[in-house]
Amino acid sequence: MKILLSWLQDFVETPESPDDLAEALTMAGLAVDEVDTANGETVFEFDITANRPDAMNHFGIAREIAALYDRELKRPTAEIPEADPPASERATIEIPDADLCARYSGRVALGVEVKPSPEWMRNRIELCGIRSINNIADLTNYVLLEMGHPTHAFDLDLLEDSKIIVRRASPGETLRTLDGVDRELAEDHLVIADGKRPVALAGVMGGEESEISGKTQNVLFESAWFEPGSIRRTARHFGMHTDASHRFERGTDVQATTRAADRLATLLGKVSPGSVLRGVVDTYARKAQRPEVLVRRTALKRILGIDVPDDEVIRILTALEFPVTPKDNGWQVGLPTHRLDVEREIDIVEEVARIHGYGRLPSRLPVGNTTPVQAAFAAQEKAVRATARTLGYDEMIALSFISLGEAKQFGSTEPVTLRNPLSETQDVLRNTSVPSMLRALEWNLNRSETSVRLMELGRLYRGGKGEYQEPRVLTLGATGLATPESVGHPGKPFDFYDLKSDVEALLANFDMQASYETSDLPRHYLAGRAARAANDGRILAYFGQINPQSLDGRKIRQPVFVAEIFLDPLGKTALRQPKYRPLPRVPAVHRDLSLFVPEGTAFDDIRTAVGEPELLVLLEPREVFRGDQVPDGFYSLLLRAAWQKRTESLTDEEVNGYSELLLATLTDKLKVRQRK
Repeated sequence: MKILLSWLQDFVETPESPDDLAEALTMAGLAVDEVDTANGETVFEFDITANRPDAMNHFGIAREIAALYDRELKRPTAEIPEADPPASERATIEIPDADLCARYSGRVALGVEVKPSPEWMRNRIELCGIRSINNIADLTNYVLLEMGHPTHAFDLDLLEDSKIIVRRASPGETLRTLDGVDRELAEDHLVIADGKRPVALAGVMGGEESEISGKTQNVLFESAWFEPGSIRRTARHFGMHTDASHRFERGTDVQATTRAADRLATLLGKVSPGSVLRGVVDTYARKAQRPEVLVRRTALKRILGIDVPDDEVIRILTALEFPVTPKDNGWQVGLPTHRLDVEREIDIVEEVARIHGYGRLPSRLPVGNTTPVQAAFAAQEKAVRATARTLGYDEMIALSFISLGEAKQFGSTEPVTLRNPLSETQDVLRNTSVPSMLRALEWNLNRSETSVRLMELGRLYRGGKGEYQEPRVLTLGATGLATPESVGHPGKPFDFYDLKSDVEALLANFDMQASYETSDLPRHYLAGRAARAANDGRILAYFGQINPQSLDGRKIRQPVFVAEIFLDPLGKTALRQPKYRPLPRVPAVHRDLSLFVPEGTAFDDIRTAVGEPELLVLLEPREVFRGDQVPDGFYSLLLRAAWQKRTESLTDEEVNGYSELLLATLTDKLKVRQRK
């Protein structure tokens, strides 16, 4: 919002330069984004946070300056030459719905003349970004910018029975607002009505039928306090955001209604002829009661780290208009109605700190008697993170939100829906990490990064009919080349076996043996290029190439590989501890066995059948072949095995015997044949 330096000087002296003043206010929590000059006026552009509606006006900023520099604060004058009869004889106010409107105050002016505003008023409101309309409308906007309390002017002669009724709308009622739009009202909308019909949408915008025009002679100025939640819901329902709703929905000062009405009456004589009737028509339906808070001297010192003198504490709080009563152990502080954001002792401590000056607080670590405790499974997470980095994966952080469609497509459990999602594409908490990884890979591919490896260590969110859980998951994503192109080498594309090797390396951190299976895989993995890792019936990981059909709608035109490694079961497994053993003095002896293996037999089945013979140090597949020379129901496998003693060489007879034993074991248990 825009604040004029000359307007501030109506209430407080400001001998500082505009830049110094801007820096002081920013350090006190009222951020000044820009200091500019327009029409010879210094204009501050403030970014006031939503919890400080008291500072969304010139007087509120002046109050802050007076507190910062310990200067006198001058209040807006309220000198009203009143005339008979009493205002209560010309207008009445009723509040049947006090839960939505605590107070409604009005001033009556007779014999006004609607005309253009004087130049001084027009210049001020236009420099603050509000278009000048006429002297009466501009007067309400002027008081809004000056005091921060929204007001409105009704043509009194157009109000049926000269009556104001603040009530909920009745079903079927409509109202044409000042923007010329007919609004269909509902029962939860608060309206200002006369004796017959709605004449304004409370706290948001007035109605056409009672607006000020060139024919207006008698005016009812209103100033009210509305329940913030009601105004917020109404404004959002109609898609309206006005200067009044902006302040009402953040919380105005219930005690300011009469002050704002009096200020209107005071300034009326400067912009129009006319007389103000005696007294304020003030209906206070629900009294505001704010508690007192004890601010302990020990708490102030503990939080700020310094002794702020008692006189300084009292000065600061008094300047901010907090009633203060000294106590033996601190101060009893009343909470003013213009500071609804202050509720607890810590809030008042913050007020003292920001006015006293954050720069005057020492930089020191807090004193505590607690002992840091490492989080559960922290060692396991550290190990897999370090291994993934070593394997070439760059760590990323993803949002925990995905779309409902993605949750149903890639997840296997009921997602947790959000009441107030950021967007339609982020309306549930993720029950799977695959969409987050695909989005990150796609983002990189769209920026010509064709070879990418990413990892994310995060959580999933699973609710539905069962118990709510937040399992941890390590997600790997890879696409492009496994080894880069170089002179004389075209580069090797990343494939399933590269990913399987990486998963094996990660699981090797744990003191357990994983088995690999190709059954019961999620549907988003491509059959034949995906697997799962398990141990004692626990699923440890799913990994493989993403089915191209699951990539429909994404700008991904190359194979993508993803691994989901579930850390909760791994977290309950001890890390594998390195063990020392001396290197063998003699080399191992290798044998390649050419075999026909029954279809459906996995290498894990072969490894399980062989077991762990004493001298066998290597067992790995080297080649797989299927073709005309292979019998039906079999595939050809070249299996490499190695045996080794530590201190002496093996003879050919010994190695041949071990080979024959290995072949006999596979033939007996798995019906494997030796290829001639």
